Amino acid sequence: MKDLETVRKFEYRPCRIDTGFNVEFIAGQLKLHGQCRDVSNAGIRAKLDGQVVVGSSGTLTLHHPRSVLELEAQVIYMDKGHAGFAFKFQSPLEAEMTSAYIAAIVNSKASPLVVRFS
Repeated sequence: MKDLETVRKFEYRPCRIDTGFNVEFIAGQLKLHGQCRDVSNAGIRAKLDGQVVVGSSGTLTLHHPRSVLELEAQVIYMDKGHAGFAFKFQSPLEAEMTSAYIAAIVNSKASPLVVRFS
């Protein structure tokens, strides 16, 4: 029975895109910088210069060389020094704009894009 406890439940995960651009996470007085390792329409995985608490929320800023995205995100896991963030969309438009941002990362011919949600 012990082996059954280690079996992971199947969950749908959006396609991830390997990256390496700068990120910033601000939650209250905590301000951390790091590198985004991969990104999807639902969130990112990043290596940060400090520790975050799973479940905490704050402002996540993605500084891709071609564009900038700032939105609310929640820390959903910590694993081997990497933090997983889920985007917390405030509206369908915000989710749509985030998808456009991700597409701009993939498509190097896309025009620069700056998005700020407040």
